[in-house]
Amino acid sequence: MMFGKKKTQPKTVEVDGKIIALQPKPKKGLFGGGKAKSKQKPNLQQKPGQSIPSAQTFAQPSQPQQPNATTIPNASPQGKRPSQRKKPGKFENYVEKLALKQKGLEEALRAQDIKETPKQFVKRMVMTSMLLAVVIGLTLIILFIHLNLSPALGVVMGGGIGFVMYMMLLNNFLRFPIQKSNKGAKKVERDILFAARDMIISLRSGMPLFNAIVSISTGYADASKEFAKIVERVQLGMPLEEAIDQTIADTKSDSFRRIMLQASVSIKAGADIVSALQTVIDQLSQERYIELRRYGQRLNAIAMFYMLFGVILPSMGIAVVTILTTFIALFTVTPILLYAVLVGIGFLQVVFLIMISSSRPVFSM
Repeated sequence: MMFGKKKTQPKTVEVDGKIIALQPKPKKGLFGGGKAKSKQKPNLQQKPGQSIPSAQTFAQPSQPQQPNATTIPNASPQGKRPSQRKKPGKFENYVEKLALKQKGLEEALRAQDIKETPKQFVKRMVMTSMLLAVVIGLTLIILFIHLNLSPALGVVMGGGIGFVMYMMLLNNFLRFPIQKSNKGAKKVERDILFAARDMIISLRSGMPLFNAIVSISTGYADASKEFAKIVERVQLGMPLEEAIDQTIADTKSDSFRRIMLQASVSIKAGADIVSALQTVIDQLSQERYIELRRYGQRLNAIAMFYMLFGVILPSMGIAVVTILTTFIALFTVTPILLYAVLVGIGFLQVVFLIMISSSRPVFSM
């Protein structure tokens, strides 16, 4: 009797006249044909220098590991090192400090329609002043050397004069927008009352405020330019009250600001614009009348000093000094002295003319 594996015949099934052999089921157990499949457990035995993974590591599906950008120094998406920000140089710091000291420069640039920031404008003026100062300094150095001065003395004198010219030119260039803005404000004051009265007449006739502003945007010199700014902003799609507020913020004319501010407040409050504007115009007229009276009082004092130092003292003084020098030999009257007196008299005339013109009001009633 032999012990061994018993051979079994495969079972067959007849389907539609065809015999099909069935495959036997695989045996399980100790004496089965195949080895028992057992679930393999992960080896949790810790090796030297290796950490035991947690249960969450086997529960979660494995994902492709992405490179950590923080582990790579100076890593960037393009694979290049990011460009380091350059520190501003001494020239940039000088320009920035100079721009911060210019009070009112930004408003003046905006009022003059100069499309530059204060720093850009200051930088351009510094470069221009430096260029002109260098040209003047080199010209003077060459001139001094040509006049047989020592080269060292010529360089010192030319460099000193060039530096003084640089400071003077830079100060004038930086103050130019503010001075021009103030000068433009005086020109606006000259005709603003006439334009405002014309606007009130248009409003009383039933014309809308915007149409009234359009009608006075021409014909009143610099005052019309301020109203033209409002018209331009409204035509670009800005609301009327917002356009008025922005123009008020940019202008330097106090009268224009007061008139249009009252118009803007009346629009927002829904009040009567005509009566509000008429009140402001009456106040401005009264203030200008008072200013004219003050100018008359100042002019009387200036005229008295002009007659004393510009007419009486030169004419009588020269005669008295000429007579005294014939009796007392204090000094000798020479042609050079007479020319010097003539220059002094002319200087006094110019000084008094400047005083009179500067104190004169620029507005019209």
